[in-house]
Amino acid sequence: MNFYDQLRDMRKLKGFTIRELADRSGVSAAYISQLENGNRGVPSPDVLMKLSEGLNTPYPDLMQLAGYMEKPSDSDARPGSYAYTKAPINLRRFLRENDFIFDGMELTEQDKEWIERMLTALFWKQKHESE
Repeated sequence: MNFYDQLRDMRKLKGFTIRELADRSGVSAAYISQLENGNRGVPSPDVLMKLSEGLNTPYPDLMQLAGYMEKPSDSDARPGSYAYTKAPINLRRFLRENDFIFDGMELTEQDKEWIERMLTALFWKQKHESE
């Protein structure tokens, strides 16, 4: 199975339409459709990073599927051992798109908004000092 078929299968397995993956990843729906139909070459590592975020799939897995990385050999059989580190997760998007429980209590949308505000305030100074 080639990269394009595997990408389509991965998307469908997650239950996403092309439009939903586009919204989650920031990669256009037209481009994703062309990829899945084999009408585009293998995407760049930057595009794979966005797709990994949208699919909530480890970046090294997509890099390996696209042929940028080799699967670890049996001697390196440690799970998750790749030459690259895992893709960082966009925490703001993660908070907005998932349900959470904290100490047995389900967080409401308002709770998640407060968490996002606290994180924004926490990192505001650091972000503005580096600009």
